[in-house]
Amino acid sequence: KTPKNPDGGSISMATILNGLNGSVNSSLANVTSEVIGSGLFMYGSAADGVNFLGGAVNENMSVIGQKAQDVTRLPAMCKQGYVAQISNTADLETDDYYVKFIADNGTSGAGSWEETVRPHNFDGSGNDDMLKGLDPATMPHALVNNRNGTFTFIKLDEATANSNNNTNYWMDRLVGDDSSNPYPTFTGGTIQEMFFHRNRLGFISGENVVMSQPGNYFDFFIVSAISASDDNPIDITVSDVKPAFINHVLPIQKGMMMFSDNGQFLLFTESDIFSPKTARLKKVSSYECDSSIQPVDMGTSVLFTSNVAAYARAFEAVVIDDDTPPTMIEQTRVVPEFLPKDITKSANSTAIGIVSYVKKGDSNVFHYKYYNTGQKREQSAWYSWTLTGVAHHILYTGGSFFAVTLHDGVYKLCRYEYVTDADSNRTYVLGGSSSDIGSPTKTARWFEAHLDNMTLATNVAGSAQTTTAPEKTVLTIPYTPANTTDLFMVGLSGNDSDGNSIAGIVRAADAVGTNTVTFNNINLHSAAKVAVGYRYTSTIELPTYYLEAAQNAYDTDGDVRISGINFEMGVGGPVEFHLTSPYSYTDASGNVTKDIDDYVQYESGVLFNSGVFDKPPADLATSVRVPIQRKNEKYTLQIKIPDPFSTAIISGSWDGIYHNRRHVRR
Repeated sequence: KTPKNPDGGSISMATILNGLNGSVNSSLANVTSEVIGSGLFMYGSAADGVNFLGGAVNENMSVIGQKAQDVTRLPAMCKQGYVAQISNTADLETDDYYVKFIADNGTSGAGSWEETVRPHNFDGSGNDDMLKGLDPATMPHALVNNRNGTFTFIKLDEATANSNNNTNYWMDRLVGDDSSNPYPTFTGGTIQEMFFHRNRLGFISGENVVMSQPGNYFDFFIVSAISASDDNPIDITVSDVKPAFINHVLPIQKGMMMFSDNGQFLLFTESDIFSPKTARLKKVSSYECDSSIQPVDMGTSVLFTSNVAAYARAFEAVVIDDDTPPTMIEQTRVVPEFLPKDITKSANSTAIGIVSYVKKGDSNVFHYKYYNTGQKREQSAWYSWTLTGVAHHILYTGGSFFAVTLHDGVYKLCRYEYVTDADSNRTYVLGGSSSDIGSPTKTARWFEAHLDNMTLATNVAGSAQTTTAPEKTVLTIPYTPANTTDLFMVGLSGNDSDGNSIAGIVRAADAVGTNTVTFNNINLHSAAKVAVGYRYTSTIELPTYYLEAAQNAYDTDGDVRISGINFEMGVGGPVEFHLTSPYSYTDASGNVTKDIDDYVQYESGVLFNSGVFDKPPADLATSVRVPIQRKNEKYTLQIKIPDPFSTAIISGSWDGIYHNRRHVRR
């Protein structure tokens, strides 16, 4: 009813909308209108200039374009895929978010609004070039095991993932924009380290620690711009009075330990949930740490190195709690000039209890061996190896030490066993036959040859003696030796041409060729198993002994003369005891004379009944006494094992004469 028409009439929402729709389409240029539910959807180059007024005070109709003040202004029915920006606070961009309409029928009508990411060129200016995600070309790539002996190095982008039927690619932003959902702080920088912690993938970039969404290792953007979530990525910056660029990370039982050049930091949480709200990053100590040597996990502690002095120093840190400073022990204090400062690589095995260091391109490997019982360190020792060739990489796995070495111009992967996995193919048998191994009533045991770069001959070609040449055997091996220096063979099983067992025989090489080694004066049967490698000498230097005057108190001023040292030896090969004097003088002619002559005592190891290795041993242990007859500080005793057989030193003790007359009385 109207004042001009008091008679009753009828009107509906559809009538008004259809009238407006027809009017817009017929009278407005560059605007197209479509009725959807209780509203009009308009599009075209001039659509953003259309406005409507309705009702007594012009409030019964509202117009929204790309922005709405709050979510309540959005219509219940809309066009599929329509995106609107919810502004919230007018002068604040960080609380803005974007929603997209999802129609129930996939085109228009009833549906729901879902949070989305800001579309490309959303404002239509042409300057809005917001990128949705990270650049896969500059992000870490993947080395994929094809499970057929080959590997593929790929870029982790969506196209590659789809072709491989997986979802392993760097995810784009799904919500927000550069203000509400910014890029992670490693963007534009470099990544020093990658790690996993609490089901998150983490990156270290300078002073920034960035971790992905939990369980979604390729997504570094927030879940929602509307509300905070525990599933959001973690992005923390390390702060300290000194530059705190993180070089290494190491997971420990309390959290994630991080190492800069001048300090150690702990990333942890005091809550059961590890999230941006609960993550804490705290400095725990201020020790120098070598930026090139990776700290190692020793099980209940960590070991890191510092090379600021003439020699490298190794510090062991025990982190008990985030509120308690870690306990620091300098493990190289007893050998301050042992570990070179130019080492470049580290490796460790917590199961074996060993940490190793090496310099790339050098033959020396430095080991720290330790043994813990409960909370106590019962034993520890530093020792070194000299590899055949130069090392390029080292690692521990499966109870073995692996080294990639360059020798004779060829890279070789060598395995050194700490936990033996001997079998009949690579051992010789003492004390019986292979069938006696493991018998409770037999003494038969497997023994492995001790050779560097050891390999089993893949072909054994023996030839008999002729009128012009002696008998010889040519062995085929996987690499080509440069010369015969220290190159030996050890017989494992089988016979020679006369039917004699070759188990335990040792021969030096006479000639080498391409993948071959020749041994003269021996004719092996083609079925014989032979190990080939380089002989090395193991050296153990005993310390200076003092009398324990009281518990854990040693009399270093008393007069101790060592009469002899007694060893209990297990089953093994030849051993040499070298007794030398550390004191010498040079006469006017330049001749060097020692105060006491050197002495070498040779021991053959445990004796066997007939003196050959294929017979049962007479004893499983034997006693050896080395006479010293010198003051405790005036000799050096070295035990050397030059032959490729195992040697077991079960125990040792010394006896001598002690006087306390050198004591200073107070």
